[in-house]
Amino acid sequence: MDVLGRLESQVAALLDELRRLKEGYAYLDAQIFALQEEKTALAAENRRLTLDLEKEGQLRAEARRRIDALLRKIEEHDSIE
Repeated sequence: MDVLGRLESQVAALLDELRRLKEGYAYLDAQIFALQEEKTALAAENRRLTLDLEKEGQLRAEARRRIDALLRKIEEHDSIE
């Protein structure tokens, strides 16, 4: 094979490799985008769950206060009798 023939083969091989690399890059770019979308969704869900947990804690604290008030009323009633 002459020098030009080898050069043509090498150029063709390099172009094939470049095409494969571009395809790989596009695939990885799509994967990164999907992972970023998932991360954003998980962060939003995490914020919602954190707020729900805080609200539940507030509701529990309020329930405890009300139960304590009822117990005090019962104790006061029992001490009067």
